[in-house]
Amino acid sequence: MVTYGVTDIQNKPSLMKVMDVAEIIDRRAHTTVGYFISSKYESFILPVIEKIDREEKLAKLHKLKNHQDLEFAELGVDDGI
Repeated sequence: MVTYGVTDIQNKPSLMKVMDVAEIIDRRAHTTVGYFISSKYESFILPVIEKIDREEKLAKLHKLKNHQDLEFAELGVDDGI
């Protein structure tokens, strides 16, 4: 995978046309900003991203449900039940 700096892309936007898969980094902060994946790979990657998104949403819903169940159980204990 090729690594590009944010300033490289700002100075030469045409780099985006030749990139397939690249890591975008901020060299000043020494952090990864994100990854660039060309649109020609969209049909391969989009289903995976959607699956991950669904799994994350389901995990959040389960966590919220468990938290609400605990709150209701605590209310029952507080009422003397």
